[in-house]
Amino acid sequence: MHKQPTSLEVKRHTLCHKRFLSLLPSKFQSEDSNRLAIAYFSLSSLELLNQLTIFKVDELEEFKYYIYKHYIEDDQFAGFRGSLTYNESIRSIDLAATCFSLQCLLVLKDELKGVDVKKVMRFVQNCQMQNGGFTNNFLISNDDKDLRYCMIATTISKILLRDLHYIQDWINIPKLVTYISELQNYDGGFSMYQGDESHCGMVFCAINALSTIEYDFSSDEVKFDSLLNFLVHRQIYFNSFNEAESIENEYMDMDDNGGFNGRLNKYGDTCYVFWALSSLSLINKEDLIDQELALNFLLNKTQNSNMGGFNKTTDADELPDPLHSFLGLSALSILEYPMTGKINCNLVIPETSYTFWKNL
Repeated sequence: MHKQPTSLEVKRHTLCHKRFLSLLPSKFQSEDSNRLAIAYFSLSSLELLNQLTIFKVDELEEFKYYIYKHYIEDDQFAGFRGSLTYNESIRSIDLAATCFSLQCLLVLKDELKGVDVKKVMRFVQNCQMQNGGFTNNFLISNDDKDLRYCMIATTISKILLRDLHYIQDWINIPKLVTYISELQNYDGGFSMYQGDESHCGMVFCAINALSTIEYDFSSDEVKFDSLLNFLVHRQIYFNSFNEAESIENEYMDMDDNGGFNGRLNKYGDTCYVFWALSSLSLINKEDLIDQELALNFLLNKTQNSNMGGFNKTTDADELPDPLHSFLGLSALSILEYPMTGKINCNLVIPETSYTFWKNL
């Protein structure tokens, strides 16, 4: 009989995310240049908890104003820069900051009237490389170029253009599908670069991007069965059939039981519960994992019952951080835990924010 999961500490989680939106703990102050990402994680978390009302209307307007201060445009391109510490130059914008900003604004129920859709999409279009993939910023030759930006580019395109008919006017869809499919490995997973080890986070990026462009997973480019096999085996599961492993493997941690790892023989991690579950949810296969064990891992092992939020792993000495705290709540949402709202796994925003976007 599995241990009954403890309850979600809603009040503590709320206070935790309120802190993230104001002063970061010293351990995370090096992340100050990622303020937009932190805002996205914490605003989305508060909306999932139905707790954005802790802020007054004028405070929520201040958040919108703060995000728009990152917006830059010239006569050709537009987008958001990652930090106000960056130069107020078009070269400072990038795909990641633009995506986080748009997601934040939707959570804050902003109608995006301050965004020039054509200029942003022109920037996205130019970030697509000859091989079909995307770079974070085509204006900087040595900027990041990997699978993450395929998901980010398609998310931006979906938010701004909505319909695939319009998206394919700006993005070369066949080349993108080819690029993504060539990153699938023999074990069914996807890697950041060709030849690298499969990684659950990259699997989510691949499935999310393909879902956004309405890829038919029954077609041949992506090996669906091996992909599914990779995902379901990310859950760490100990029982009488693999008891020898729990005795002989010095790196095995019984507290990881029910959790998920990103790669073979790695420890359980809060974020991988979300990456795996959301991937399975997008292809309607989330019922293939042990959901009760996953709930137990999140609520009893990585939830920080003292400070709120979620730790990365089961290590009690860790501090909760914005990323894992948001993804922990989002994973609970996919598991239909009653104390969280619903997450939309395609745009990775609360369903309430998705509904607002749909009705714009």
